Amino acid sequence: MAKLIVSQNGEVIENCFLNGDIFTIGSQTDSDLCLAIMGISRSHARITSVGNDDILEDLDSTNGTLVNSQPITRHILQNNDVIEIANIQIRYRNHKAIDGPSFDRTMIIQASALESGAQSQAVGAYALATAKKARRFKKGARLGLIREFKGTYPGEEIELSQVLHTFGVPGKQVVVINSRPHGYFITHVEGKKPARVNGKSIGFEPRPLTPNDVIEVGDEKLLFLLK
Repeated sequence: MAKLIVSQNGEVIENCFLNGDIFTIGSQTDSDLCLAIMGISRSHARITSVGNDDILEDLDSTNGTLVNSQPITRHILQNNDVIEIANIQIRYRNHKAIDGPSFDRTMIIQASALESGAQSQAVGAYALATAKKARRFKKGARLGLIREFKGTYPGEEIELSQVLHTFGVPGKQVVVINSRPHGYFITHVEGKKPARVNGKSIGFEPRPLTPNDVIEVGDEKLLFLLK
């Protein structure tokens, strides 16, 4: 579990744990971290947990939010990052944090609730989240297709017409499939164990998909195809 060590003038004044999906910071008394001092807005910043990542976002505060002395709007927190708000320093401690935001994780941020343009819909027993299109598919490129053959709706087909699609059961096991110029890739997002493709763990790095790959994620078994 990630921890926040809150300091002022070099002295630790509070320790907090990120044990929920949303953690708020501000001068309002109902903030998860209430800092009722000059220079801190009522709703100053929030931390949203997405998969294995904690994402810090400044909420259009009057005086801004810094991470490691650099102003940020949105930032994937890394172990030992120092958040600076007014004269408060907040050190983020999470030894399980994955170093270096990847393309897939950046896209996940864009597709999360932090991105007002993202859409979400329920499909079978899994949730499908689609990001806004970042580019057009090349002319003549074959479109990816996911077919469910074990789960709530066997035979259900989903065209991978968007840049990013996520599959799985939130809180249990989630993967993202994203399209790149050179094909489709699957990446672990959430869960103690990565999903499986053709009976083997996909691990924690992006893995290319090929036609007729069988994906096991959450309570679903899915078939990847190219149209």
